Amino acid sequence: MIEKKSPHKPFAVTLDNCHEEPIHIPGSIQPHGMLVVIGRHDFIIKQVSENIIRFTGEPADFFLGKKVTELLGESFYTFLNVALNSESKYARTANSIKVKLSPSLVENVLFDAVFHCEGDLVLIDVEQSPQDISIQYASYYHKIKEFTRSLSEHAELQAIFERSVAEVRDLTGYDRVMLYRFDHEYNGEVIAESKVDKLNSFLGQHFPESDIPAQARSLYVKNKVRIIADVNAQPSALVPLLHPDTDGPTDLGFSMLRSVSPIHIQYLKNMGVCASMSISIIVDDHLWGLIACHHYSPHKVSVETREAALFLSVLISHLITTNDRSQARLYDSELLALNARLAENMVQVVNYVDGLRKDIPAMLGLANAEGVVWNLEGHAESYGRTPSDEQTEQLVDWLFTKVGKSFLFHTHKLSDINPEFREFAGVASGILFIVLSFTDRQFFLWVRPEVMNTRHWGGKPEKTIEFLDDGSHRLMPRRSFELWKEKVRFTSAPFNEIEIRNVLKFRNTMQNYLMVNTELLRERNADLERKIAQRTLSLEQEIREREKVQQELELSLRALQASNKELEQFAYIASHDLQEPLRKIQVLGDRLHNFSDQLDTRSQDYLRRMIKAANRMQMLVVDLLSFSRIGVTGESIRYVNLNDIMRDVLSNLHVAIEESGAQIHVGDLGGICADAAQINRLFQNLMQNAIKFVQNGAVPQISITRVEETADTATFEIRDNGIGFEKEYEEKIFGLFSRLHKSNEDYHGTGLGLAVCRKIVDSHRGKIWARSELGEGTAFFIQLPLRGAMDAAAPEEQVLADSFLED
Repeated sequence: MIEKKSPHKPFAVTLDNCHEEPIHIPGSIQPHGMLVVIGRHDFIIKQVSENIIRFTGEPADFFLGKKVTELLGESFYTFLNVALNSESKYARTANSIKVKLSPSLVENVLFDAVFHCEGDLVLIDVEQSPQDISIQYASYYHKIKEFTRSLSEHAELQAIFERSVAEVRDLTGYDRVMLYRFDHEYNGEVIAESKVDKLNSFLGQHFPESDIPAQARSLYVKNKVRIIADVNAQPSALVPLLHPDTDGPTDLGFSMLRSVSPIHIQYLKNMGVCASMSISIIVDDHLWGLIACHHYSPHKVSVETREAALFLSVLISHLITTNDRSQARLYDSELLALNARLAENMVQVVNYVDGLRKDIPAMLGLANAEGVVWNLEGHAESYGRTPSDEQTEQLVDWLFTKVGKSFLFHTHKLSDINPEFREFAGVASGILFIVLSFTDRQFFLWVRPEVMNTRHWGGKPEKTIEFLDDGSHRLMPRRSFELWKEKVRFTSAPFNEIEIRNVLKFRNTMQNYLMVNTELLRERNADLERKIAQRTLSLEQEIREREKVQQELELSLRALQASNKELEQFAYIASHDLQEPLRKIQVLGDRLHNFSDQLDTRSQDYLRRMIKAANRMQMLVVDLLSFSRIGVTGESIRYVNLNDIMRDVLSNLHVAIEESGAQIHVGDLGGICADAAQINRLFQNLMQNAIKFVQNGAVPQISITRVEETADTATFEIRDNGIGFEKEYEEKIFGLFSRLHKSNEDYHGTGLGLAVCRKIVDSHRGKIWARSELGEGTAFFIQLPLRGAMDAAAPEEQVLADSFLED
């Protein structure tokens, strides 16, 4: 190819513009070989390298305008003519042949001629062959055969990489051979290395993208083997410098002898490297990495050695391609399965969004994310690890301005693009955003968290300023390649092509579903409107009927309240009127008892049983009368100090406590607003039970504590070590006349005590419950409002209670 630039001006290269350096048209070559440029159709020599005199004894001008046969002989001309007229493009590219120069120039010296045809030009690199070529061929054949066989022994790529660098080093004799892999930003990492023992290791170290700029990477794809025999060698210029037919520089991109950029020469010198070779690893037509060879003294390898090393790199490229495609197919099939799962979920439910909610793991797995946010039907939802609602809203607003009409945006360095989002980089350093509708702002957003790691660089990736004699300065490659560590922050794992492709498939599925769903929605809306009209008529009728039922319920409630009041009055009157005849029975019984010695044994037993029954009847009447009187009015609500209440209760039960030897612990109970008399009775009933229902021979252990408090209620616990009861009776014990213990001799009572407790607590709008196991004691819990039945209290009482509670 001929660059049509005229006049040709040398490019002043520095590190800050090296990415623009036209390294394919340097106008010179490395001096370990010579370059011949001929016309493709006439085979006339147009340009040669200045150092041709060293190989032929004749100056460059001697060959210009002559046929190539006068330099490289008839046999090469015949071979070249056949290759150039071949239908195979490979026959016209980078073919090598052993040649002898024209006998008039040099006799019995073998050269390697490698030609490349591009456009109207043929570039011919000519290098002197080694003398022991037959031995080398046999050695290369056996080494490559053995290497190929050994690949079957290694299932893991890493093992193959390590074997490969060792094989290339053995093949080429370089001091260090590295396998260098590019990431998605073309920063490089050394993933395998073979070296002489005395050298420090570069294994695991990273090198910035600027070390191998874009135009150099492009040439590595075109020309897969590149050697530098001696960094200190002086390049040999082309003669003439510009191509005579175009007056422009000749593109040497495919020449293996092309001279080296001054910046790259300085870079190698700073590393202490004197010679190098790079072999490209191409995967799917992209530069995946390099086999980089370094030598610390001048070192040139033959064309055969380069071709053998290139063959190894082709094998490695094939293995990587096969592995990557296999992994990609497997991963793609996994994501396709998730897509299918989500589509099936949406079909199976009435509201398609429920189908997404049903399988959040699939939604996250679709983009290998830890959080997902969507806005559908005007409602935003988030699942997994996501920023706060406010942060998400801010991010989405920004994304809608960023995404434009492309409906897709993704990055793994969000805070690099917008530093405002660094505050939630921990959960969203990477984002994948797709838009379903700009009008309705319907979208999906997947987020990935920050992945913090330490990157080991081969020297600090920065430029060095070099001051010149004229006072100006230029940027030069770094001088130190000592290990330099960098903490990588605010970066997530990048989204790969497979994930992006499947997310776009999901978007298509969603849009197709929404289109179908919209039509169904129109039909459903029309049907719904008809049903609404019908339902409205029936609702009006139903409302009228409900109003009638409500009125009837209110009448029934008032009648029930009146009946309940009458029942309470009846219970009070009945129990009150029963007391007078009972007292007469008890008095007459006592008098008869005074004459019991005059009665026979049977009559004495009848008298004893009569007196006992009358006494029990008296207890029932008293308890029933008391039960009927329980109720709370606004006038009875006062602030009650429960510690004072407990002191009264313990005083009232002083005799029972002493007789039983009960050990009682009372915590700080604080205060509430309640009916003091009823609360006194509540605690006294529970304390009496705790003392009474104790196992034979046991000392009662009782604790009364305030166990919990909220803004509105306080909960108290009364716990004992008594006989307990089975779990099935935890609610039944609060019923009227409920007695679990049939032995009246051991545990006397009427069965109304706990019913009274329940009624007292209910009248205060509280709760009472019990927890117990047979033989393990019982715990009663009482939850009471802190302010009591305050809606029934007078305003001044509310103020008084509030002041007490605040204190």
